[in-house]
Amino acid sequence: MTGTDGGRTVRARGVVLVLAGALLTLASYRLFDWYDVPGQAADSTRSVTFSALGTSADQLTDAAFATAYFDWLAWVLLIALILIGVAANVRSGLTDPLRVAGFIVGLGGAASTYFALTTYFDAAGSAHNVFDNSSWGLWAALAGFLLGGVGAALGPGRAAR
Repeated sequence: MTGTDGGRTVRARGVVLVLAGALLTLASYRLFDWYDVPGQAADSTRSVTFSALGTSADQLTDAAFATAYFDWLAWVLLIALILIGVAANVRSGLTDPLRVAGFIVGLGGAASTYFALTTYFDAAGSAHNVFDNSSWGLWAALAGFLLGGVGAALGPGRAAR
């Protein structure tokens, strides 16, 4: 779409990146396993999903951030990334602040994911770090938030006067 000044009013590339990142993050929440933990038998593996992490975090006493993340914060960050990221790619007087805010939400989503898992493992008394036995879900969540943040940052700048 073009505006009256001949400049593009919607940056399609940025919107596509924001939505691709959001879909990747959503898939990590609903479809992918976050961890593959070796089971007791030699040929068994126990898959850990986003919802299983949430259920487990609810039972830990010192995992308040992890509990909040898996209960509601992850969803709020995803919705904020979509709304701010798409709005950042539509030319308006708020485009520049929205581009910065969308990028920060993307970075914040990835950082919150990492911090929630660190809190979770610390509260569980695990000696493992966040990336031990990690699977597609964790990587998709991190990549999705970062991709969405980059898509927001690519929004159109204010028109030169």
